[in-house]
Amino acid sequence: MLKNYLHQLCDAFSDAISISDKNGIIILVNKKNTELTGIPKEEMVGSSVVEMMRNGVFDVVLNPEIVQTKQAITRVQNISNGRTLVLDGNPVFDKDGNVAFVVTFMRDITALTNLRQKIASQKELLTTFKILQGQNRETPKVSNSLAMRKLYAEVETIADTDATVLLLGETGVGKDVVARAVHANSLRADKVFIKVDCGSIPENLIETELFGYATGTFSGANKNGKVGLIEAAASGSLFLDEIGELPLSTQSRLLRFLQDKEVMRVGSTSSKFIDARIIAATNRDLEKEVAKGRFRSDLYYRLKVAVLTIPPLRKRKDDILPLATYFLNLFCNKYNKKITFSEDAQHLLQHYTWPGNVRELENMIQGLVITGKNPLVEAMDLPITKAFNNKTEADLLNVGSLEIEGRSFKDIMKDLETSVIKAGLKRYGNITELAKNFQVDRSTIFRKVKEIEGQEKKKY
Repeated sequence: MLKNYLHQLCDAFSDAISISDKNGIIILVNKKNTELTGIPKEEMVGSSVVEMMRNGVFDVVLNPEIVQTKQAITRVQNISNGRTLVLDGNPVFDKDGNVAFVVTFMRDITALTNLRQKIASQKELLTTFKILQGQNRETPKVSNSLAMRKLYAEVETIADTDATVLLLGETGVGKDVVARAVHANSLRADKVFIKVDCGSIPENLIETELFGYATGTFSGANKNGKVGLIEAAASGSLFLDEIGELPLSTQSRLLRFLQDKEVMRVGSTSSKFIDARIIAATNRDLEKEVAKGRFRSDLYYRLKVAVLTIPPLRKRKDDILPLATYFLNLFCNKYNKKITFSEDAQHLLQHYTWPGNVRELENMIQGLVITGKNPLVEAMDLPITKAFNNKTEADLLNVGSLEIEGRSFKDIMKDLETSVIKAGLKRYGNITELAKNFQVDRSTIFRKVKEIEGQEKKKY
């Protein structure tokens, strides 16, 4: 009687059931088994579990191991329809103590597996954020100069949009500061900002750093895969500094992201929609790089939506002393020192050309604070003094000769400034045009002209 009702009894179980003989041939499956696997009973019964595994129906079978060991076994099985199951295999013995049948109970844990993957992904993101939080110290936003005030006005105009931004400028001008300003003034200001220095990551790692990789992609890699920086920047902004350094293969993947907003991890077959704003920067001439075949033209035009050019420090002299003061206070606090600049040192700082821009200024002042023994930094204490001393008088004074014998550095620099302003007025005709071409405030030039006029009146 039990034999006649066996199939109905098995269908009553909430778990899926599969019974196979000692050779691995399936002899019975219940209704729940069909629901989980999607394979009709007629196809399952009579089939070999080993052959089905070889054909990719599932990746794990218990029968051979249970027959050999005579022990119950539990394993996790992934089946071709995307489900994940826990298998509990139990041996059924004949009168001689050998395994005659294997009864396997199967429970669906797909939802649990997905939840665990999401938790693991969130842990990855948190780890990535912790690393990135301490990655960069922000340089202050200084906009005393007319050039920078114009630039930040442009920043405010484009920040509220989701347009891709391309920042151009020499090395060390502070492209990351402008990138952060774009983010801070955008609707994403309360979301994550991630900076990636494309030139500092080895070429063989840049792709996995940006796009991440799937589980099992590399031997020795994280078994759960790795989230990429684009994925980590979801809902926020991703700053790709020195984008001109990206290899062509990575440029292709980045182009696809900009077009479709989808990221596919290395080694994965599925993509994920990511809403991240791209802010790119370079000190290269990308048009020349395109012409030389080193940068994709389609990517260049995708990036060339909102373009901001950051002027070098030598063209924004009104920003030099505020930046120098900021860095001096920063490093004095860090190294517990009290140091100030003399007036002569300030004059020299403001008239130096700063080929390394803000980065050169910052590094020089850090070195001064670390090595300085006196509370007052004089002009001769500045490393850049050598750059002036190595030039001839004609190099320094292209607006005419100056008397330097027996005079203080401050007086010499004051005369140099006067000569430059006079030459500028002679060339441009008025204070407004002079201020425009010198990229400083009209009020600054006006004040200096009045000082010059006052000094000349005293002479007479």
